[in-house]
Amino acid sequence: MTVSSATDRLNNILLELPRHKSQWQLNVANPYVRAYDLALETFNRTTKAQEARNRATAELFVFAASVLTGSVMMAVFATSSLRVLAGRAALRVICNNNLNRTFDMMHAASNSKAVMFALGGILDEAKKVAGKQVTTAVEGLTSNAPIATSGTALNYMTRLEDFINTNHICVHNLVQGVRDDGSIGEADKAKVADLAVRSPFCNPPSGRRVDENRLSQKMELLFYMNAVLDSDRLVTYAPDTSGSPGSMGRELEFSSRPIAQLPSATDYPRATAPRFTGRPFASYEPGQRIEYESIGSVVRERVNTLSSQTGNGRFYPEQNVLERMLIDPTSNAQMAKAEQVINRLSTDARPRQFTEVRMI
Repeated sequence: MTVSSATDRLNNILLELPRHKSQWQLNVANPYVRAYDLALETFNRTTKAQEARNRATAELFVFAASVLTGSVMMAVFATSSLRVLAGRAALRVICNNNLNRTFDMMHAASNSKAVMFALGGILDEAKKVAGKQVTTAVEGLTSNAPIATSGTALNYMTRLEDFINTNHICVHNLVQGVRDDGSIGEADKAKVADLAVRSPFCNPPSGRRVDENRLSQKMELLFYMNAVLDSDRLVTYAPDTSGSPGSMGRELEFSSRPIAQLPSATDYPRATAPRFTGRPFASYEPGQRIEYESIGSVVRERVNTLSSQTGNGRFYPEQNVLERMLIDPTSNAQMAKAEQVINRLSTDARPRQFTEVRMI
């Protein structure tokens, strides 16, 4: 039996898919997880040395993946994992904004980012000639099955493996389905072959593209930026006018709550002084101020080191030994800078096209 040239090309693509899968695993996924493992180990060791509680209330790997994408694979993985992301609203805003910008840059209009790594920009063109096969192929990419999650490197390694395997199956099913579909003509089969070789999954990096040590530094810095953004509190207070012994010059605090807005938000709270009313028993309307939980001098020194190593300059101002022990220099300037560092790192790591893998 004579095999058509289009069928032969589709068969060749199927033969290449396992190699593509291995290259994505070897050159991107595995180094990424190892970098995370090193970053998390150093982060935990530093915070324990400071005896500071771990303020990373979100899944740190998902946070890092949403910022340091480096490839459409990591961007799509982060998008599909954000449903398990907890923590403050500001962190979720940062993650979503960075990912949206990544896909906007690649002109990915599809609402389903799950297919972006497998098929990328070829999706709409493939639907025109093999709509049924595309639909069937991508059905397995989305799952509502619960995932057992934890912050360990092993958990993320297996989740990334599952992610790559699922995308492998998607591309395989599409190519195989088109090859075996007698209703699709020779010219359209050839067109699908042309499209398939342009898909992100079929364009893995041929060699190692991830600098693990440098990536781990950026990840660890992100973890601290998360802690800084989570350190501000809005305190409501008023002077103590009770007249009780020792009340002179004392303040009454009525509430203290985390601030959800980003420092750059127009509705970020502003300090207001209590207003004198002269009313009995309530002489002042409460004012509000921003306070910051200290992450400790050991952590601050580590932040300064990482910030300098990653090209972001010194994060905290210079202090002498006594000042480092007694004074926490965190202010709105550090809050704003933490947000800027996250945005700068994300811009540097953002892929410009579906098949690009940036050194991260």
